[in-house]
Amino acid sequence: MTIASILANLIVWLMPKRLTRQEMYSTWLFMVFITRSTDQLLDLVLHLYDQLGPGIQWQVVVIQTVFPGAVGIIILNFMPLSRFKFFAYLFGCTLFSIFFEWIAIRVDYLTYNNWSMWYSVGVYIIGVIMLRIHLSFLRRNSKA
Repeated sequence: MTIASILANLIVWLMPKRLTRQEMYSTWLFMVFITRSTDQLLDLVLHLYDQLGPGIQWQVVVIQTVFPGAVGIIILNFMPLSRFKFFAYLFGCTLFSIFFEWIAIRVDYLTYNNWSMWYSVGVYIIGVIMLRIHLSFLRRNSKA
């Protein structure tokens, strides 16, 4: 996860930007808030999965502060505007996320308790749709 975090942030740094600094900053905060809140509930309260073991792990907190923000910015930066292309993009993002989660399980970063990868599919779909709504909200309100 540390390597993935470094790579994701390197991609953000080097990619051609289609987002404004304000959009990137807001997306970073949005993703960190959503990730931490969701994992607090699903991991620490409901015990559906563990990340690097039960309870709060400081490495997980650091990774969740660095990794999701970068991934959210990458997803939004390359997100197509047309609905048809968006659904193909959503499918691709979901497939990639499931593959990444599978790797996280294989390297013992993530352990399922009462969780299933099928639940994750729904979470990733909702997450990408929320990112699209988030960007739409930012752009609509920046013109007001």
